[in-house]
Amino acid sequence: MIAPNTLQIIVVGAGLIGPRHAFHITQNPQTELFAIIDPNPNTASIAESFTTLYFPTIEKCMEYCTTNGIACPDGAVVCVPNHLHVSVSAELASYGIHLLVEKPIGSTVEEAKALKQYCAIKNVKVLVGHHRRFNPYIMCTKNNLHRVGEIVAVQGSWMLSKPQDYFDVSPWRKDTVTGGGVLLINLIHDLDLLQYMFGKIQRIYAELLPQKRGHKADEGAALTIKFENGITGTFICSDNVVSPFNFEAGTGENPTIPKHNDISGIYRIFGSKGTLSMPDLTLFHQSKHVESSWTNPVIESPIEIDIEKLPFDSQLDHFVDLIRENVDSPFCSIDDGISALLCIDAVMKSIESGMPVQVADVKSIVPDYEKLGIDKSIFN
Repeated sequence: MIAPNTLQIIVVGAGLIGPRHAFHITQNPQTELFAIIDPNPNTASIAESFTTLYFPTIEKCMEYCTTNGIACPDGAVVCVPNHLHVSVSAELASYGIHLLVEKPIGSTVEEAKALKQYCAIKNVKVLVGHHRRFNPYIMCTKNNLHRVGEIVAVQGSWMLSKPQDYFDVSPWRKDTVTGGGVLLINLIHDLDLLQYMFGKIQRIYAELLPQKRGHKADEGAALTIKFENGITGTFICSDNVVSPFNFEAGTGENPTIPKHNDISGIYRIFGSKGTLSMPDLTLFHQSKHVESSWTNPVIESPIEIDIEKLPFDSQLDHFVDLIRENVDSPFCSIDDGISALLCIDAVMKSIESGMPVQVADVKSIVPDYEKLGIDKSIFN
């Protein structure tokens, strides 16, 4: 029995992240989990655990709706492997289903641009799943940036060790061709956050870290970053070192990664009047009554934060508001997703060339319609 005034949401992809989305959908009073879709027959048991329907394909789900006189689901969360994001999203959009697409929005910026145009034609809303924008630690950091004065530089890291079964369960993660590698899977989160907080990145220089696993996917890189507004920064990431210096361990966002309550300085933001450290949310500053100088003491002031609401819950609430047109635009649009992809593209090109690379502008991207799997004449 479908409850009144609830949105019917499907989850497409039952890998690592799909069941997490499914759980949050079942806990939200505004949404119902209509079905989980995945070609792997083992997904049937996952769907059963959520007391929801299971279908091997989107087509089978739509056939079920037609046969039973049920309206298409209102929205879908796309959690398939990275290289399938655009084609699966386009298939869902063809039915008028609104989309929450896990990052990255696509494997290439050209196919993502085509998806944007197609969804506009189909009047489908799209929210890109850079869910850390909804994280209370990030929201609190962004709201307190003014306290450091004029921002001069930023420093960050994302360092941990992924177990071998992470790759064995989903072999696509072992190859950059299928969207694998820590740069596209994880670094893209941080590059999106850096642009969200500090503006568009203008230039990137990157050096690849040593590869130890023997996969065809990268294991990390060290970056220097230049923002359009003059801010400079450094960032280093790896998924093959033992370290607690990563976003998940510092914020407790991912329940599978133990939280380290005393970790500080995963992000450090340096300004003319102080330095802000995250996730400890400590502001380092000097008294207003003294001149800024190394001879004067630096004061440590904690910043209060409300961490009660989980980012996935906030993201889902926003998706509901987007579908119901309670908000004018998505908190993370396809253009935002493309912009993060362009930064990753610059990282890859810098690694290949050994030189700094300018980050292309979203407006300059020419759409590639081939990956959509639809009649291109619709765009004429």
